[in-house]
Amino acid sequence: MEQTASLVCSRYIFLLLLMGAVTLHERVGGDPRTQTFQLTCGPQLENNRSIFVQNFVVAMENISEQMRTTGFGQVVAGSGPDADYALAQCYGDLSSLDCVLCYAVARTVLPQCYPHNSGRIFLDGCFMRSGNYSFFQEYTGPEDRAVCGNTTRKSSAFKKSATDAVNRAVAAAPGNKGYAHAQVAVPGTNESAYVLANCWRSLRENSCRLCLENASPSILGCLPWSEGRALNTGCFMMYSDKDFLNKVPETGNGSSGGTVIVIIISVVSSLVVLGVAVAIGVHIRKQRHIQKKRKGSNDARNLVKSLNDSSLNFKYSTLEKATGSFAEANKLGQGGFGTVYKVGFL
Repeated sequence: MEQTASLVCSRYIFLLLLMGAVTLHERVGGDPRTQTFQLTCGPQLENNRSIFVQNFVVAMENISEQMRTTGFGQVVAGSGPDADYALAQCYGDLSSLDCVLCYAVARTVLPQCYPHNSGRIFLDGCFMRSGNYSFFQEYTGPEDRAVCGNTTRKSSAFKKSATDAVNRAVAAAPGNKGYAHAQVAVPGTNESAYVLANCWRSLRENSCRLCLENASPSILGCLPWSEGRALNTGCFMMYSDKDFLNKVPETGNGSSGGTVIVIIISVVSSLVVLGVAVAIGVHIRKQRHIQKKRKGSNDARNLVKSLNDSSLNFKYSTLEKATGSFAEANKLGQGGFGTVYKVGFL
């Protein structure tokens, strides 16, 4: 209960500060696309709470430093069954400021998977995954899927343009550090099909190509719907009839205001994760206290069993014989639990 309350409170604080940061950010940046599209938690529970939480917090702090400078990070914290392997990446059209904003949201949502020891989250601007084994080279898996928009059905001309845009992005991304975007006009209209394709930078070029080639048929299966996403183990792809892409800013085009926001969001997200860790620590101590109480009750049950099994446990017939059928002559007086008798023999 303490864990849930602290997590909710921390997220409210974070969101309030994020709203203020985004207001300033509109003057200096694009769209960080912080909408959480899918959160998936693994089936296994953590092995040791204290070690798991400590490793998770360390991993989040280390990966934050990498995200602020490169928009990508991977780290290993700890060893054994509670080690934390973490990977995070922003999509290639996000500026440094957009990336920090998107990652800050991902970092505060992923702890909802606790006490499960793994999870992955897709936002429309970034991706994050955490687990207890090295998954950095994985590019396909059973959870790969396409998610289709269902607001508007498009024409066959849009379908053809979207297919062309997807194929262009898939062909270009592996040789371009895993990222590509494409825009193809729809003939006879003022519309275009927009596509983004992005592999995680931990993949080799060939693995990136295989991931995107696996994702493209599934996302094209969304047509003629106006929007579709491929959420794959090693890559992300999206097409839309709306221009959702940011224009990547020129190098050195940042501002001091943007830097301040980056610092604010980084600090706040760190505090949120720390708050979650503290809440989990309180939860652990409470559970230990409860277990001690339960252990005490078990000791009481064991004592009763020992007494029942010991020579102090007499049959009624034995007591009747020893007290002379509870004769008045053997009565010593009245105790708190009834009449007290003198025993002639045992």
